[in-house]
Amino acid sequence: MSTEPDFKPTRYDVFDPGFQIDDDLKVVEHLGGSRKVDIYLCRSKKYDSLVACKILRARYTIDYSSLEAVMEEGHRLLGLRHPNVIEGYDVALEPYPRVVLEYLTGQTLSTIFFKGNYDAFELDDFVSVAEQLCDALTYVHEQGLLHLDVKPANVMYDDGHVTLFDFSVAEDFSSGDTLRDNAGTVEYMAPEQTFRKEVGYMTDVFGIGVVLYQLLSGEEYPYPVISGPLPGYDKDDVRRHLDYSSPPAPPSKSNPSVPREIDSVVLKAVKSDKRKRYQTPAEFKDALIEAYWHTVDDTE
Repeated sequence: MSTEPDFKPTRYDVFDPGFQIDDDLKVVEHLGGSRKVDIYLCRSKKYDSLVACKILRARYTIDYSSLEAVMEEGHRLLGLRHPNVIEGYDVALEPYPRVVLEYLTGQTLSTIFFKGNYDAFELDDFVSVAEQLCDALTYVHEQGLLHLDVKPANVMYDDGHVTLFDFSVAEDFSSGDTLRDNAGTVEYMAPEQTFRKEVGYMTDVFGIGVVLYQLLSGEEYPYPVISGPLPGYDKDDVRRHLDYSSPPAPPSKSNPSVPREIDSVVLKAVKSDKRKRYQTPAEFKDALIEAYWHTVDDTE
């Protein structure tokens, strides 16, 4: 009988193809990960399909906050069922803290659009992406959540179909709640998120707005990214953040083919003043559709 301890991955270890995570899940390949988690493509006997498995790295299993974050994300995803939102299948603590997820095919927006491929897509492709993201977030908000990290790397694109994923910084939220949170990705964060003011549905609208702005302009950000102390914070606390004091140029400045009606809608979605922004994804979607069909009518 072997006296060697059971295999436990370190921060740099990953499971090899064929590794049996539990009675159900067998690793097919390592898909990537972040500082605290690894993502695996696995074969599931239970679901008779390929699934994605998000596993907390061993060194963080003794960190309650990291463990809680993974478990909370998993339980939130278990209740979500929408064609534009990733599905969660299962959550478990042993033998490895993990979330079993729908395996998404295709490529992220970061890859499909943001690698010099803009000329391969038309305006209606970009508008469709934004519409589907609005639908996804409208549903997410109706389920009592804010996503708070809408960005190209968290959106899968497969033959025109869009799926929003990565709910690792999502928060419980309903209309009338007071929530302050600055977790997210700097380049896509609204001012109220950056400065830990009250966030809401319009905060996710800002994220969609930045994504659409980039798609239309060829990867430009509406606001410049700078490094320095945040207003109202310790002057020695230097961080990367957006310079919201610089009014965004219309996307058409970088891409003259963008109609001015679309310019106006996108610029409103990324207003630094949250009161002047579209207040919900549904409101943003309605304005975008109206502007789009106005441009179509003008060309006929």
